[in-house]
Amino acid sequence: MSSDEGEMVPGDLHGLERRVQEVPQTLEEFGPDYAIELDPTAHKVEGSWIRDATLGANDGLVSVLTLIAGVAGAAKGNVVLLAGVSALVAGAISMGVGAFVSARAYRAYFLKELQRELREMRELPDVEREEIREVYRGRGFRGETLEMVVDTITSDPKVWLRVMMQEELGLSQGFGQPLGAALTVFVAFLIGGTVPVIPFVFGSGVAALSVSFVVTAAALVVAGAIRTRFTGERPARAGLELVAMATVGVAVAYGIGRLLHVAGVG
Repeated sequence: MSSDEGEMVPGDLHGLERRVQEVPQTLEEFGPDYAIELDPTAHKVEGSWIRDATLGANDGLVSVLTLIAGVAGAAKGNVVLLAGVSALVAGAISMGVGAFVSARAYRAYFLKELQRELREMRELPDVEREEIREVYRGRGFRGETLEMVVDTITSDPKVWLRVMMQEELGLSQGFGQPLGAALTVFVAFLIGGTVPVIPFVFGSGVAALSVSFVVTAAALVVAGAIRTRFTGERPARAGLELVAMATVGVAVAYGIGRLLHVAGVG
């Protein structure tokens, strides 16, 4: 690295570190994928809402259906409907809170590691450069080519920091707003969990459970097909995979419910 670059980098690092400490919520320095906007409507991380919506909807469909199957195996009448509604509300709240806590904790951890890397880049630049060298040596770079890669990366603090976060720590640059993630999961769970409950509003017993399973399976197939638009998986395989897991869950839950019924519970 040239002497000019060596003189420029420390100053840039000080400025970068100061901006992160003063305004930790705005990390546009590292590109739009690193931005943690104060305004949720300005959030640009693509794919995070897809993950949250898929998680919420699938969990609502499968968990509520499985619980209903277990209760239906042990009891009859409005008990099954009440259990389903309770599972729907409790599950949505639990999933929403979990998504909020998870997103907030990850964002805090990411920021802490970001600040630590900045400090190490400032205080131990030679050590950090050697870590970059080791990363790219492991990828097959040698000699002058390796040194050129290291010099290029470490000449720009933003690029240097981004590489350290991704390559050394393995931290993803895609993280969502805690409130946005919580709301997405909460609503998705409610929508998904409502599907297996609806048949018990109009019926009961094995007939209602059968209808509940069919409509939930259909919803899982649709959810799987939607997921494949973003993942590139085969629609049929994705849908059938979800239905297969739901089938096993329902069978096990209903079987346990029947055993409890025979044992005099319910």
